[in-house]
Parts: sequence; C-alpha cells; structure tokens
Amino acid sequence: MPKVTSTPKAPLAKTSAPSWKFSMLPRANVFHPTLEEFSNPLKYINTIRDVAKTTGIIKIVPPEGWSPPFSVNIDKFLFTPRVQKLNELEAKSRCHFQFMEGLAKFWTLQGVNDVKIPIVEQKPLDLYALHKAVQDFGGFEKTCSSKKWSAVCKKLSYKDRSPASVLRQHYEKLVWPYIVFRHVHCGESLTGEISKSITVDVIREKMEKTEYRAPADEKTEVFYENLFCKVCKLGDRDDAMLLCDECDGPYHIYCLNPPLDKIPAGEWRCPICLAKEIDKGTFGFEQAKKEYTLTQFGQMADNFKSRYFKMPSSDVPIDRVEEEFWRLVCCVDEDVTVEYGADLLSSELDSGFPTLKNYKDNMEKEYAIDPWNLTKFADLEDSVLKYITEPISGVKIPWVYVGMVFSSFCWHVEDHWTYSINYQHWGESKVWYGVPDTGADMLEEIIKKEAPELFTKEPSLMHQLVTTISPKTLYDKGVPVYTLRQQPGDFIITFPRAYHAGFNSGFNFNEACNFATADWVELGRRCVQLYREYGRFNVFSHDELVLKMTHKVDSLSLEVSEAVLKDLEIMIEEETKLRQSTKKKIKKEEFMELEKIPDEKRSCRICNMTLYLSCVVCACDNETMYCLEHEKLCRCPISKSIVKYRYKIADLPTLKSPIQKRIPGLRKWTEKIKKALNSIPNKPTIEELEALAAEALESKYEETEDYRNLKDIINKAQQCIKITSQLVIMKRRSSRGHNTSPALKISLEELDNFLKQVIDLPCFIPDLPALQEHHIKILNYTDRCAKAFAQASVSLLQLEEMLKEGRKLEIDLPQITRIKQEIKKTQWVTKVNEFLKKTSISLQDLQALLYDGATLPNSKLVEELRDKVEGKLLSGQRWEDKATTTLNSRPRPNMPKLRRLLQEAERMCIVLPSMNDIRTTMNRATEWCRLLSDVKLDQSKGHYTNLKQLEAILLKGHMIPVSLPELIKLADKVSAAKSWHDKAAKLFIRKGQPKSKLLEVLSPRECTDTMSCNSNRPLEEKLKENTVREFTEMKRRRSCNMLRTEQEENGEINEDDNVYCICRRGWKTTRGVDGAMTQCDLCYDWYHNKCVLIPKAKDVKNSEIMKDVKYLCPLCQRTKRPSVEAALNLLISLRQAGLVLPEGVALNYLIERAMDWQEKCRSILMKYKPLIVSPDKQSYIDCHITVKDRNNIEELMIKGDVIELNLEETKDLWTLLSVLDEHELKEKKLPSSKRSSPKPASPSSNSNNGTKRKKVPSDSSSSTSTSGRKKRKDRKVGSADDLCSAQDCLRPDSAKVGWILCDICQKWYHLECVSVSTKEAEKIEDYTCPVCGDYGAAEPSDEVL
Repeated sequence: MPKVTSTPKAPLAKTSAPSWKFSMLPRANVFHPTLEEFSNPLKYINTIRDVAKTTGIIKIVPPEGWSPPFSVNIDKFLFTPRVQKLNELEAKSRCHFQFMEGLAKFWTLQGVNDVKIPIVEQKPLDLYALHKAVQDFGGFEKTCSSKKWSAVCKKLSYKDRSPASVLRQHYEKLVWPYIVFRHVHCGESLTGEISKSITVDVIREKMEKTEYRAPADEKTEVFYENLFCKVCKLGDRDDAMLLCDECDGPYHIYCLNPPLDKIPAGEWRCPICLAKEIDKGTFGFEQAKKEYTLTQFGQMADNFKSRYFKMPSSDVPIDRVEEEFWRLVCCVDEDVTVEYGADLLSSELDSGFPTLKNYKDNMEKEYAIDPWNLTKFADLEDSVLKYITEPISGVKIPWVYVGMVFSSFCWHVEDHWTYSINYQHWGESKVWYGVPDTGADMLEEIIKKEAPELFTKEPSLMHQLVTTISPKTLYDKGVPVYTLRQQPGDFIITFPRAYHAGFNSGFNFNEACNFATADWVELGRRCVQLYREYGRFNVFSHDELVLKMTHKVDSLSLEVSEAVLKDLEIMIEEETKLRQSTKKKIKKEEFMELEKIPDEKRSCRICNMTLYLSCVVCACDNETMYCLEHEKLCRCPISKSIVKYRYKIADLPTLKSPIQKRIPGLRKWTEKIKKALNSIPNKPTIEELEALAAEALESKYEETEDYRNLKDIINKAQQCIKITSQLVIMKRRSSRGHNTSPALKISLEELDNFLKQVIDLPCFIPDLPALQEHHIKILNYTDRCAKAFAQASVSLLQLEEMLKEGRKLEIDLPQITRIKQEIKKTQWVTKVNEFLKKTSISLQDLQALLYDGATLPNSKLVEELRDKVEGKLLSGQRWEDKATTTLNSRPRPNMPKLRRLLQEAERMCIVLPSMNDIRTTMNRATEWCRLLSDVKLDQSKGHYTNLKQLEAILLKGHMIPVSLPELIKLADKVSAAKSWHDKAAKLFIRKGQPKSKLLEVLSPRECTDTMSCNSNRPLEEKLKENTVREFTEMKRRRSCNMLRTEQEENGEINEDDNVYCICRRGWKTTRGVDGAMTQCDLCYDWYHNKCVLIPKAKDVKNSEIMKDVKYLCPLCQRTKRPSVEAALNLLISLRQAGLVLPEGVALNYLIERAMDWQEKCRSILMKYKPLIVSPDKQSYIDCHITVKDRNNIEELMIKGDVIELNLEETKDLWTLLSVLDEHELKEKKLPSSKRSSPKPASPSSNSNNGTKRKKVPSDSSSSTSTSGRKKRKDRKVGSADDLCSAQDCLRPDSAKVGWILCDICQKWYHLECVSVSTKEAEKIEDYTCPVCGDYGAAEPSDEVL
C-alpha cells in the first residue's frame, strides 16, 4: 500500500517562492488537427514531423466530438501494481542508498553489529557525501598527503575546520576498509595512490611466496583445504583462524585485508562471500502484494492524495503536485511509497478502446475500426511494424497504465527507438518531460556523471526505466528539456530516440503502444548496434523485419521502399564482410531457417543480439549460438564450428533486386502524380487522374499510399462534380419559378466551404464558373439586406419583396430568416395590442404571446410590449401561487380572506384557473352553512337529525378547504354525541345486536317510520301515536296466539302444520333431538328451547317453582332493560352536553312512560298489598276483586312489559296476577293459565289440564319436568336415559341422576357421562360440552331473558 513514513514538509505555497519553477520549462509542441487531417494518423504525423520532432514529444488534441467510449469491464479488471519508493528513483539518491546498503552489509557480515552513524556538529554524518568529497580530492591517500581535510569540511558545509580530524578518523575507521575491500574483491578502481600494504599486487606477492604443501592424496584435498588459510595457505595459529559462516572457508584474522584485531563475536563472511552478498541487488520495482479492481485502486489513490495534501484530491493544483513530486524524489530523507499499475497487458485484461470483438452498438463499432484506436495503430498502412507478425506486448499490443499521484515513469527511450503513442482515457493529468534525439547523448552523459557507480554495475541502466533525474538539473546543464500536461482525450507521441519521463498527478487510466514509419528504419539499425554493445536483448529482429518488407514490395510506398533499400544495402554489405571474414576460419556451412526458432533461443550468447541472417554454433552444443562478430566460449577447436546461414553470400544481392526494379517506375509514377496535382492553374481533368490510377493498377502500385491518396482525390472530385451539377440545376429551376424543398437547401457557410473545397481540389470541375457566378449573386443580395436592416424602419411591402427575391436564390440564408422575423414581429405587436385592450385574458394566451415574443429580434417596442405581457403574466402566476398556497394552507383560510383574494383577481382582468376553485370552495362553504342552519331549524320544529346524518354533514364540512367556526362546534357535538350514543348502546343494546338499532329499540313497537326524519310530523307525536298502536297490536297478538293454542289443544287445527319461534318452523322440526318449547308470557307465542336462551336455574331463587318465573321472548324484550335510574342518568348526561338527538327524544319519552306506569302500578299494588303479603282465600275475599279490576291489572301488566326498562313493580304485579290466577282457577272462574300450573302435562295428552304446556317430541320415552324450558346445572328426572346427548351414554341406574346443560349447543348431558361431579356442577357458571370444546365454538350470550 502507498505510505508516507516521514512527515511531508509544509506546502510550497506557504514557503518563500523559489527562484526557479518547473513551469519555466518550455512547452512541447501541441497540435490541433482538423477532422480531415485527423482521418489519416500516419500521414498527419509525417506532415508535422519536421516541426514536431524538435521537442521530442508532442501532444495531439483530437477534433471536437471525437471521444471513444471506455470499454473496460470494471468488475473484471484485476491487476497487481508496482511499488515505487520515490527517494530511490533519482540517480544520486540510488547511488547513496546502494553505497549505504553495501557499507552496512560489509560491517554486519564482518561480525561488527554495533556500528553507528557518527554525529558531527549535532547532526548525523553523511558517509556517502564524505566518500564523494574525498574522491573529488583524489582519494584517501592523496587527501591525507595534501592535507585537504579542511577543504572536505568546507565542501560538506561545516562552519569551521575543527571537524577535519574527526572526519578523517571516521572515514579511516568506517569507510576506508569498505573501499579497499571493494577494490580488492569486487574489482572496483580507486582514485589516487594506495599504500603498498593493501594493494592487490602486494597481496598476490605474499600469496606466491607462501609455501604451500599440497596433500598427496587427492581424496583428502577438500578436507585439507578447509584446514589451511585461504590466503597464506598455512594451518597454524588455530586461535587466530576464522571460519566463514557461508562457505566454511578458513582465514587468519591477520591475513585479511584489512586485518582484524580479534575474532568477531557475531556472524562473519569471508571476503569472497561478502563480495557476492554486497553485489546482490536488482534494478527495477517490486510487485505489490495486493490485487486491485479499478474501483478499489481509485478509492485508495484518492484517499492517499487527500490525506497527503489535506484537501480534496480534485482541489490540489497540479503545479503544487509537480513541485512536491520532485522535492520527494530529490530528498533522501523523505520516505514516500506509491503504487503504479504499469505495463498491464490489454490482451489479458481489457483495452480502453472498443474492439470488433466486444463492441455493443454502432457508435462503439465506429471507434473499433477508427485508425486512432491503439489496438490497431501499429498495423496501419505505411506502418513498418505491421510486417511483424508476432503479437509483441507493449509494441503492437497496447499496454494500459493505472496511475495515482506521484507514480512515475523514469527517463527512457522506446524499444528499438520506435515511435510511441499514449492516449489518456480519463482521470487526472499526466505530466510529461521530453528531450529530443539531438539532446539524447548529452542526457546520457550527464546521468553517467551524476551516478557513475550505477553504470559501472549496470551499463544498460538507461533502458530499465528505474532511474531518473530532475528536469531542472538537465535544463541547467543545457539539455533541451520540454514539458507537456496530458489531459483526458489527449494523445502524446514520442519520436525515435527521444528520452521522456513523467509522473501522474492523480488517479488516471492511459493506454500506449509503438509504431514506426519509413524514417525510423535507419535509426532502428543504429539502435540494434547499440544494443549489441550493451548486451541488451532485442525485442524483434531488425534484419528479419526488413527482409519481410522486401517480400511485400508491392504494398510499399516510395518513401518506405527507398528507406528499405538503403537499409538492405548496409545490411548486405556488413553481412558479406562478416561472412567472408568468418569463412577464412570456419569452412563448414549449413542452411538454416532461423526465423522458425523462438527469439529467446536464437540470440547471441555474448551480445544477446537476435540472429537471423547467420550464426555460429559448435558441434558440442547445437543450441548455443553466436553472432559472427564474437568468438564462441567453448574450448573446442575452431574446426568443429559450423556457420548456419539463412541466405548464401551469392544470394544476398538478389534480396534487393525486387525493390531496386520497382523504385524507378514507382518514382516516375509518383512524380507524375505530384506534377499533375501541383499544376496550377491548369488543373488536370478527372479523366487524366483516372488514367494515372489505371497506370498504377497496371504497374501494381495499388497498395501504395500514393495510389490510395489519388483514389481519394478522384472520389472527392466525382462527388464535387455531382454536387456542383445539382446546385446549378437548382439555380435554373428557381429562375423558372420552381421551389426547392428546404431539406435540399444548403447554407451560405456550407456553400463557401464547398467552393473552397472545390477550388482547393487539384482537379478541374466543369460547373465551377456557373456556381461561382451564383455565389456572387448571393453575396450581392446579402449586401442589400444589410443596408435595408441598417435603416430605422423597413416597410412591410419592402420586406415581402426581399423575402420573395431571397427564396429564388434557393439557399438557406440568415437574412431570409431575419426578414421572416421582422414580419413576425409586426404581426406579434398587432396581436399584443389587441389582447391588452381586452377586459379578460387567460394565462395561456399570455404565455403564448410571451413565447412568440421571445423568438423575435430585440427592439425597443418589442421589449416594452414583452415587459408588459411578462408583468401581467407574472402577476397572474403570483396570484395563482398565492391562491394555491392559500387553499392548501394550514390552518385553512376563512371566507373573508378568500373573498379578498377573489376581488384581487377580478381587478387584474385575467382569467385565472384558481378563480373557479375559490368560487366553488366559497359556494360549498355557503351551502354547508345553510345545511347546518336547516338542521337547527328542523330541530326547533321537532325533526331531529340522527348521529349518522350529523357525521355525514361533518365529513362534508371537513372536505371544504375553508375555516368554518360552525365546523369546530359541530365536530365537538358529533364527538360528544358519538360518545353518548356508544354509552346508550352499551346500556341498552344486547350482545350481537348492531348499535344502529338504538333508536328502534328505544321507540315503541310497530313505529315503522320512527327512524325517518323526513316526515313533517314531530318525533314526539309519532312516539305517542305508536305507543297506542303498540299496546293495541300486542293485545291482538296475545289473543291470536292464545286462540291458536286453544284450537290446537281442542284438536280444531293440526299443530304440526303451524310454525313457531324465530326460526318459523314446526314444533317437531327443531334443531337437535330436544323439541321442547317455551311460551312467551307477553305475546303468548311459542319458542324452541334450542333457538332462544332460557333463564337458568341459578337465576331463580326456588328452582323447584320454575313455573313462577316470567319469560319474555326476544321479540318482546328487545334490550338489556336497564334500570330507570341508569336511563335517567344517561338522559341527564345528554342534556348536560347540550345535544339533541332522536335517540335522546325517544329515551326521554321512554322514561316518561315508565314513570307514568310506575305511578299507576303503585296505586294498585297499595290497594291489593294484603293479598300479595298473605295470598290466602280470606285475603282474596276481602279484596273484592271484580272482573273489570282484574282486566285493568292485566292491561297494566302488558303496558309494563312492553317498556324497555327494568321496572321492579312488574315483579309484584306478576305475583299479584299469579295469586289471582290460583284463586280463580280453584273457583273455576277463569280459563287455564300458565301461572297456576302446578305440574307438567302428560306428553300424550292434548290438553294440559289448565296449565301452559311444554311441547316435546311425540316419541319421547319419558316425561320432562314442569319447567322443561328451564336450564339448570342439576335436575331430577325419572329415567337416566332421558335425552342425554353423549355419544357413549353410560345410562346410570341410580335413582337420582345428575344433569348438566351445555351453554353453547343447549344440549343436556348426564354428569357421569361427562365426568363432572355434583359439587363441581354447582360451582360451574358456564359449561361447555366436550363436542363444543373440541371445535372451539363461540360461547353464546348468557343473558337471562
């Protein structure tokens, strides 16, 4: 990962301005080709070469609109970058690091681990600078003898001379032994005289004089070799003998140079191993350990730049980046590391350009075949490299580069001195520096002087892109250095042998490849000779490339042919001399097709040159090859050597014959073309050019660039002749009154460009004079129009005449458009004046006027009218915005505010859309208020609005976007009414009944129109009227039901044909097996025990007298019947809330009825109180009750039972009637009645002996109890088999069988059959049988009716 291990210095902007800046470097040439020039890359480069190569590098900015899409698959683009340490790039810095690294290894591997950097004048001593200073004064011996140590102090910038002796001591102790060691064991030369005590000759002399006793036995030679000192060859003094920790070689400590005082305690290496270790070191960059995608690398790069400069990466000025980069490179103490995705294979990853394999649409396809697409740039016509068939990466196959800030490329020239082209797809700028070929030798000499140690170790260092030097240093020393800044979309081209370097200012993506033109062929051969001297491997064989071009001579242009012929002559001459010289030594020769051997296996073992024409091999090793200039390395005699050749010496001159024969004819034909195309004013006709093209086809020149250019000219001439003829025909048609379609017309600018193109065309166009005459006529018309427009005003008639004349010219002129605009302006002004006089105008009309006015040319009148229209439109729009905001505002606007807003709009005299909305809103609000007033008026007349209608009125008011005070009051009343209604429903409505039936159950029965509030009659009148109707109807129903019962008992009608109960079925067709029925004590109708809820035994004090419990059916008892007090409290709460509801009126009437009834009932009960207290016969006789009195008591009972309130007096009245029934029954004065029935009747009997019967199925096996309708937890029956509903009934035999009734399905079960004890049954309030419990049936209501 990139890192900064030392704190960067303060930004350059905050320090004093330096006297020299990198921006002072001269800029390299920048070219902006036209679209036509850009169409042929190599031709354009050839035209600018003479000017462009003076700066070594150039920038080409493509024409506007040329922008290829980025075609890299970002998700699949994975790469491993290189790691660059900036302070190791500069030549001096690299020498410094290598020297200090070697010095540290020297002392460490000598067993001295406690060596520290000396401190002189409170700062560390730079040992490398000290070494360089001593070398500048002639070396250590000469510096000491000439007493130059004070001068060394001065050179190292020490203030006084006092450290001179200290510097000498440190140098002699730390540096001088290392320098001597490198001289003795690494072969490095020393500057100045060296003491004889340490010279190589003295050491060798000592070794020769030393007596060495070799062992007689060769098998023990290695053993004895490890016992004798490698220097003196003696085995004495074991206490002073050292063994190397690497090779185990023995050395006396006093035989070492320099000698050691004692045996070192740590690890030690002998001089031979130490020299190998110190010489270790690679030139190049390490690979990073992490793999990146483009997104990950970009995030890392941007974060690094932002952290380093402490600002957003995009805000850092490039000048500051440039100054900081070179400061870091030249400063040894700054340890900054970055990463650079360099030399990435586009064939393995992706090219940034679309290709024919991966294009997605037509636009990408156009760029895939574009000549500037770098994936095919090396194979363009007239490109020399297209004859190389191998896909060489970085040369023919582009490399891609992913950069970050400070990532760089060092000074270098391209392989084989070829051209290079670099395109930036996107990202931040790349800064380039270039030196033309004229300054290449000077640059190499300066770098060698700056860092000679590097070139001593690696002569071909300049070809490895690992060493750089500041362009300021080169500029100061007179090297012609130029700079460029490449932006996205720019091409950078480097010329042959032009050194170039640079760095990236941030995250970017570039792509590059090489190419070569005819002028490179000569330079390419010079480069191969230089590679041979440095022993550098070739990328391709230059000789092979030239000979491949001769095999395709028909495709070569004259320029390329001449360059190839010249290079062939040099190649043949050199090869002939070498072959003739070698033939004197080596007689044996063999033919060999060297091009079939891979390049890495056919290079010279000595100079690494790729061999093609010939080579030398030895019979002992057929695979090792040598060039003819070098001797072979094996010890075999020269007679065993063999010369392998591709062409015989006699055949070499014939290689140039095809091109020699072709060049004269090609030159003659080329001269004809140049003469024809440059003949002015007598231009050739198209027929003459076609004849030259035919001659080229006959001579097989059709693959040359000149032929292609000629065909382009012929094609353009044909198109120009066709277009010119069409324009002349259009002019003639217009003069006859025929109009041309506007789509076929051209502009004056296009006509000018076309005329220029035709005039510049080196070919005669027949219709050109007529077209030029028409062009002059058009120019005269434009001049007249300009004079007319210069006048203060032009009449409409004059404008129409000018328009008519302009249309006859059949050309798209701006003057015609101007005339049309003037006519349109006049019409617009008239229209605006008419609209402004209207009393009302819509916003759409104003917008249309303003839109039409915006297209008119500016004038004072137009601007004034436009301002008026715009002002009116803005006023309307502002009002519209205000109206919309007002209608949607919270809190809602009131009526006065809307009225003022509407009046404001009416004063504008504009028809605004929101005016209707405001009017509608106000009308709705007024209508709602009127509706609310009508409701109040109806209530005053006794017509009350129910809660549902009030809620509908409230909802309607909420939907009106107006603040209505009545709405808030109504909302509070509705909320209170709803709350009261819920309380009333909870008090009266039984479980399962809807709350909406509250008014119905509070009103008297048979009151069919009580719920309707549309009737003109007051509600109180309807309630009183229906009270009478209710009583009459109830008496009628009782009589009918009693009559039907008597008829059934007397056999007058068949009871099986009658329907009963709420299920309206017969008494035998009930649900379940139990067909028992109970009679209502009010209406006297019958009800199945399975269909209605029967009072439980627990609700009766004496469960044995079930007949005394009064039963009312669901139709007679419609509510829960709360107490009068509870109802009265509910009514009081309604009145306190100030509410008037139909339910409240009905409740009030109900309470009044109840109170009236209670008053009457109490007077009767007081009269007959002795009979109630003591119901014996004497009390009955004392009361003297007549039939009329009894009927009055019966009617009073009926009136009390129909009141939906719980009246305590009904119980006493019921008791009184029961007592009367018993006494009258005894005296046989009264028909049978349920109240006096002491026991149930037989199921088979048709009469019940004066008692109300309980209907049971005819197949019942036993009789039921008197209160068969009664449900209780424990009952006594005569048989255990009586109606048990259990599937596996146990049929208990005990005399007393316990029973229990399910509260859900209303079925009886033996206690033993459901495993319930008698005590448990007494405690159970609500029982659920096993069947209902399994199915999870809902528990029915437990109300006691």
